Amino acid sequence: MTRTVITDTVFPPEKVIGSPRSLGGVDLVRCTLTGGSLVQYEDAEFGLSVHDLSLRDCRADGVLHGVRFSDVSVHDVASGGRITPAACVFRHVTLSGRIPRLMTLPAHHSLPPEVREAFQKGAERFYDEVDWALDITAATFSEAVLSGIPGHLVRRDPETQFLLHRDRAEAADPEGFSRGAGSHLTSARRSPYPTMVIVAPRRSRYFTSTLEDLESLRTAGIAA
Repeated sequence: MTRTVITDTVFPPEKVIGSPRSLGGVDLVRCTLTGGSLVQYEDAEFGLSVHDLSLRDCRADGVLHGVRFSDVSVHDVASGGRITPAACVFRHVTLSGRIPRLMTLPAHHSLPPEVREAFQKGAERFYDEVDWALDITAATFSEAVLSGIPGHLVRRDPETQFLLHRDRAEAADPEGFSRGAGSHLTSARRSPYPTMVIVAPRRSRYFTSTLEDLESLRTAGIAA
């Protein structure tokens, strides 16, 4: 089957709203996709799907909510701000090269509590059937917060990408750690999953101090 490859194209901002929808089957190279929306706010089974997609040397940002990403690869992507996929789930998604500020979020706070809970339960069901969710082994971040993804399903570089255990964080005394390490303990305690990955972002000016904080948690047996 011939694969669609699109190069050096600037896409106008577009709103894709609602579920079910399926997008993908394309390679984007040196393209710009900014200012758009890919969202749905009611389908906790994640029928809004992006699959079989690759981005290389692209510029991308926009609003993402309630999307299922599967078989996606992203290499060297720039953004004008922070990329914040909310209530999204991931299966076989690989990030590599230079990746901008990334923060995964729960369902939007403006949604009713029962809808936010439904998205969380739907994500738990989804991840029960996933062998691995995200591969960040070869990614260099300026910032990364991956609180909404089960840590044990993240393929990572243990040198700078740490696996924290919620139960160990709950049992730890934060008084024995730096303020930064204590913040990581709080994040692990609040995780909806038993494990989470916390990254020391190589492209951040706080890389060295963050790495030291996380190494202290590894020494204490809280992180791996």
